[in-house]
Amino acid sequence: MLSSQQWVLVTGGARGLGAAATPEFAFDLIASSTPVRHVTTPEEFADAVLFFLSPWARAVTGQNLIVAGGLVKG
Repeated sequence: MLSSQQWVLVTGGARGLGAAATPEFAFDLIASSTPVRHVTTPEEFADAVLFFLSPWARAVTGQNLIVAGGLVKG
């Protein structure tokens, strides 16, 4: 979970602290907040979608899958 100061840096915040933040800095900050230390890529998200579209998921019903590398807790 991002601290309030980290969130200010990522979003730009009321004091403008994030105005100089680069996208790389923001992604590094987000990655450091996940258990896997990695931001989920579009390809990784697509892999999860493809699983649900595959025959291997034929017995899976009514499920929600959070593909966030642990960023969302709970």
